Amino acid sequence: MKDRLHKIERVVVVQQQLKRLSEWKLALLRRDEAALGKAQEQLVSRLNDGAAHHGLFVGSMARRLTQLSREAQVVHAESEALQGRVREEALRLKRTERLAQNMARASDAEDEKIGLERIVEAGAVRKDDSLA
Repeated sequence: MKDRLHKIERVVVVQQQLKRLSEWKLALLRRDEAALGKAQEQLVSRLNDGAAHHGLFVGSMARRLTQLSREAQVVHAESEALQGRVREEALRLKRTERLAQNMARASDAEDEKIGLERIVEAGAVRKDDSLA
């Protein structure tokens, strides 16, 4: 019983690390998403300003804006998928934690039962000695 409990506790630790790693990756994706949005805003503001040599760069700025938009869509899709994975890992972790708690309770109950059996046996041995 103790071995199974120890193994489950190790699984809980690994699942916590996996969840933490996924959350970290999600935070990085969201940071990238925000950076892409800021770059898009800057390009749009440059396109909207009335600079004299503005016409020379409109084509390249429009291509760059399109590229940023595609990258933002890809990052957003990855972020959504990873968020679902984080949710699944959190649920899996909760189930494993509950299993570990139940195993710990069962192990404690078994230890208590063994202790009580030893006390009863010790009491029975003393009674047998006094009768003889």
